Amino acid sequence: MNRLTLSFALICTLFAAPSFADHGCSVRDIAGRWIFATGVGRQMLGDGFPADKDITAIGTMNIHRDGTLEGTFDVTVEDTVFIPGLYYTGSVVVNPDCTGTISFATSAGSVRMDSIAIVNRREVLAMSQDPFNLWTYQIRRTPADRRFGRRDDD
Repeated sequence: MNRLTLSFALICTLFAAPSFADHGCSVRDIAGRWIFATGVGRQMLGDGFPADKDITAIGTMNIHRDGTLEGTFDVTVEDTVFIPGLYYTGSVVVNPDCTGTISFATSAGSVRMDSIAIVNRREVLAMSQDPFNLWTYQIRRTPADRRFGRRDDD
């Protein structure tokens, strides 16, 4: 998905709330196991990594009903390196209008905060809030997440 398409989808999501969200969104709506993939973007990974390089990443995200999250991701840094299995932990805040934030710290030393828009219980769009580190990604519920639709999961 290119940046223009993702931007359009994000704007549409913000102005046209998903039908499931008529009651308002909450962390409970997105608790579960997810996968994500990024677009190409500039991102600081932390000390020891080259600055001002494009990167891509793909990984997992486990969101708990208390708003905590953790996961792992693989990252490729332009002209530099491929790193598998980086770990991260953080938290998610979900607003009743189906927007929110994800903040996390990675085992590579980077700390960030991203804006999110919940499309539905199976898809979330996200983007970096850092103007020097352009980063967009889609988060999708894993097919193996049997918790989808249940209200008693962690």
